[in-house]
Amino acid sequence: MKTKAFTLIELLVVIAIIAILAAILFPVFAQAKEAAKKTSDLSHMKQVGTAFLLYAGDYDEMFPLTSFSNIDGGIQFPKNTWSLRCQPYIKNWDIFHSPADQSGLWPATQISPPSPDADNSDPRWAYRWTSYLLNAFMAGSYADADGTYGRYATTSAIASPASVIYVALAADNISLRDHFHPFYWGTPAERISGYMQGMTFDAANDTTKELKLKAFTGGSNFTYVDGHAKFGRWENVWWRDLDNGIYAGHFDPRNEGRL
Repeated sequence: MKTKAFTLIELLVVIAIIAILAAILFPVFAQAKEAAKKTSDLSHMKQVGTAFLLYAGDYDEMFPLTSFSNIDGGIQFPKNTWSLRCQPYIKNWDIFHSPADQSGLWPATQISPPSPDADNSDPRWAYRWTSYLLNAFMAGSYADADGTYGRYATTSAIASPASVIYVALAADNISLRDHFHPFYWGTPAERISGYMQGMTFDAANDTTKELKLKAFTGGSNFTYVDGHAKFGRWENVWWRDLDNGIYAGHFDPRNEGRL
């Protein structure tokens, strides 16, 4: 009794069909995975925004402080960083780690975060503990042109909180700090510092170096001062209206309602 076998032509046809289906389906799977990461990141950022509102409610409308890393024996330690100070309102360190963050600065999973009173020499201060950066415009240490400190450091100081970005995703190569500096962006920048402008802004491409601007399908998620989070593209959130003193679009606390 003879058994019927596939011919070489039939096998090649089957292989070709499988290859075509794979070429069609793999991009679909990749898009679905990307969409899931984007949604997860958006949820993280919404929870961070809620934590800030709770923090402000407990501290007379004040935003949490940002922190400048110090050096002690080669270890950087931003001990007042908002990610530590706001932890009681979130109680989940995983929220601070974006699924789009590919930085190599994170610790191994078995290493727990330091507490604010950890010794300066604690090696855990050398790791990245948050994917997200705060807008330094809203920090108490920000001084505007007339030398006033903390002008935008309270929730009531922002004229249009739904139009001003407060939290954004850090670029993967950003060192251990917890804030970004939109007042040094652009040409001309609002505040002049050759060092800071070179570190924070790419003048040739008219983009910031501090943020991960294309984390998801050509854009990234942002958290606004009122606590809501949404997806946006750099070309839509970065604009300038120098006649009205707005240097940094949706990152500028003087932006009154432009969406």
